[in-house]
Amino acid sequence: MRKQIIIPIFIIIAAGLVMAWWAHQRYSPLVVPDFSNNAQGGPKVNYQPNDNAPTTLPKTVMLKVPFTPQAPTANWDELHNEACEEASALMAGLYFGGDTDPTIPPDKAEAEITKLVNWENQTYGYSLDTTSAETAKMIEQVYGLHTKLLNGFSENDVKTELAQGHLVLVSTDGRLLGNPNYKQPGPPHHMLVIKGYDSQGIVTNDSGTKNGRNYSYYFATIYSAAGDWDHGAKAVDTGNKVAIIVWK
Repeated sequence: MRKQIIIPIFIIIAAGLVMAWWAHQRYSPLVVPDFSNNAQGGPKVNYQPNDNAPTTLPKTVMLKVPFTPQAPTANWDELHNEACEEASALMAGLYFGGDTDPTIPPDKAEAEITKLVNWENQTYGYSLDTTSAETAKMIEQVYGLHTKLLNGFSENDVKTELAQGHLVLVSTDGRLLGNPNYKQPGPPHHMLVIKGYDSQGIVTNDSGTKNGRNYSYYFATIYSAAGDWDHGAKAVDTGNKVAIIVWK
């Protein structure tokens, strides 16, 4: 009789202990492992949002950037065939300097491009092809502007920068742009100034042709052609897509 009483009591106690353990597991705070400093979770990223970025993008942005071809006097020699970085830097420099005329007078553009070429030769020891980082440094030091490099940029990235009044310069393999105004097959290394967008596409000042003012491309075309200059390979690396953002 005593044994028959003890067994049910033991079962009741055991059941109570199980229920108490289950309640603790169910309502205890979840402990998440900290993977911030090891390979499994990757490094911490210090993300700093841009407070000036618009939350809603306008349908159209068109910055009044003055235009010049990279051969302002139509002298397409070796220097001018490779002067797209200097022409792009010049357009950005004059725009943020307050010049919003449609075009840059050829004599002025020629003198400024020559000045930039001399700066590159003195600073880098060469000028015919420069990387995005080298071009950005030139823009900062010659024109006193701010720059940043944006890797793997998206269409929304470009439009967001433009909506803030920033210019976007993109290094490309010009042969992939398909511009019929180029001397075919197009320049192996070419830089575009992106100045706006509308319903038709991305609007550029393309210094590779005298018809390059307000020349539109689809974003997909620009992104497919985008690539930074690789000094080691002496070619554009289309796997390294980077944009130069410029602002005052």
